Amino acid sequence: MNTQSSGREFMFAVQVPTSGFITGFQMTTGNTTLRGIVQEKSAADKAYDQAKDSGTSAGKVSQQPSNPGRDMDNFALYMNVAGNSSAKFELNYQEVIKRRLGFYRQIFHVEPKQVVRNLSLMCIIEEPQDIHGLSYSLPNHTEALESSSQAVTVKAAPKRRVVEYRPTVEQQQRYNADTGIAGDFVVAYDVDHQNDGGIVLVQNDYFVHYFSPSGLQILPKNIIFVIDISGSMGGFKIQKVREVMHVILGKLRDYDYFNILLFDDRITLWKKSPERATASNIEVARRYADETLVARGSTNINTALIDAVDLLRGLSKREDGRGRVIVFLTDGHPTAGIVDPTQIRRNVKTRNEGLASIFALGFGYNVDMAFLEALAYENGGFARRIYEESDASDQLETFYAEISTPLLVDVNVKYTPTVIVSDQVTRTVFPQYFQGTELVVAGRLRNNAPSDWQATVTAEGDTGSTSGRLDFTATPEYPLDGPGVTSDFAERYWAFSRIKELLKMELVEENREQKSIYREMALNMSLAYQFVTPLTSMVVTESVNAGEVDEPIEDREMLLGLGKVSGGKITRSSDSSIIAQNSNWRSSGHSIVQDTTLFGLVFVLISRLLVF
Repeated sequence: MNTQSSGREFMFAVQVPTSGFITGFQMTTGNTTLRGIVQEKSAADKAYDQAKDSGTSAGKVSQQPSNPGRDMDNFALYMNVAGNSSAKFELNYQEVIKRRLGFYRQIFHVEPKQVVRNLSLMCIIEEPQDIHGLSYSLPNHTEALESSSQAVTVKAAPKRRVVEYRPTVEQQQRYNADTGIAGDFVVAYDVDHQNDGGIVLVQNDYFVHYFSPSGLQILPKNIIFVIDISGSMGGFKIQKVREVMHVILGKLRDYDYFNILLFDDRITLWKKSPERATASNIEVARRYADETLVARGSTNINTALIDAVDLLRGLSKREDGRGRVIVFLTDGHPTAGIVDPTQIRRNVKTRNEGLASIFALGFGYNVDMAFLEALAYENGGFARRIYEESDASDQLETFYAEISTPLLVDVNVKYTPTVIVSDQVTRTVFPQYFQGTELVVAGRLRNNAPSDWQATVTAEGDTGSTSGRLDFTATPEYPLDGPGVTSDFAERYWAFSRIKELLKMELVEENREQKSIYREMALNMSLAYQFVTPLTSMVVTESVNAGEVDEPIEDREMLLGLGKVSGGKITRSSDSSIIAQNSNWRSSGHSIVQDTTLFGLVFVLISRLLVF
């Protein structure tokens, strides 16, 4: 509320998961509700500044570069509230929910900053496959519960679960007598997985394909640990790496091969070539880690990664049916040898040639995550920040668990070529498929495409009875419908995935002209589908709602030349209770609505497709 006679600006810091996009923003003043639209950043800034200068109510949401919380992006929400008036805002976002370690996990942050008389959080999960393994944990508790408890009611049907969290006033006061609950309510579950080509869901002219076969044998792997021991790694960081190496080395399987490469401005190898993970070799490697993981010198990333690739190349062949992994951990920037990040990426990609998946871990905040993300993306892996906190060892262990168990290598997904629009399909080639994960492809179909097409997945693997090249097939499921399913589910999922992919392609592209093309395509799709991305902002003003500024592009055909979703809502208002409710399909949904002078969160998380 603004009690002054002139307009006043308020700013709120909002954190949204890194895998999400803000998709909606509305602002209510008096009896008028203004809805935001997504514009290119400079246009949104101009519209907001004009409204602010005139003293009228307006709002703007844009991404900020400052350090956010774990796996979150920072957004600044600006509200200019006219004199002697109040305003309420509501912010929606959608995010991709990924299967990790065998479960879809949905995290509900509950922090009303007060004890609330009637607090309820409801999570509804609906899937076309049978649901199993559902569990939940209460805020600030690690124990996983599976059935109803004092504060939680669980209702179960084969393809549906309803979890309602309704803590009493007394239960909230056990956390804090004044501010109540401050923590995460976590729900995890999985679905049945068959040993086939997965599920292809079709809606209108779009499809989403989920591939997570079961019944496969664990493949042996060749793995190189590339660890930064430059001076900046001293103290806490190097101690945590020593601790976690003891644990990780103990989890290698007898048929795995491994090596340890330490680098600063020099390269130090445990062995000249990778060794089999026998009990005696693991014990020797642990002693080596204890003795040699000592911080010193500068940072020669280029030579370290090139040498790691060469170590694997001497041991691996593309067709040998083994997992091929490089785990690269650093806390800084290249400062020795070749120091240009683009040149390092170019050298590593050329040397690797798709042989190994490179997973890049950035320890702390003094690290070039854009470089690590590009490096990993180009080499079939992913990048992750390791936070310099007391649980750093746990973070590293969790990461390793995700990539420790390859089930398939050299995975290639193909579709009937006369049915799909080939340049409007997301990534279809994956170096490896790991246990407990899921590969997802989304794409666009040709107009009037027949319904009798199929997806074929080929990969190297072992079913127990058959090893070598394996073929999996899947036929599409029509129609895509059910409770809560909207008419543009598959299309928006595809657009969401495609924008994320285009932003990564822009990140790794060296050619300026092609880089600009990727950027423009991502921008145009962001405008067409109204996603707030690093290229756009969302603005709400009276002139925007009256159509006095440019509207987003509607001609999607022009925009889409290249070829689990979740959503959330953040609300601020002025009453005094919290209610939660949701619904969805092939998904889970959850919400918290807070009618207080503080802002609360409303989530709709969907494991597969978007529901709004």
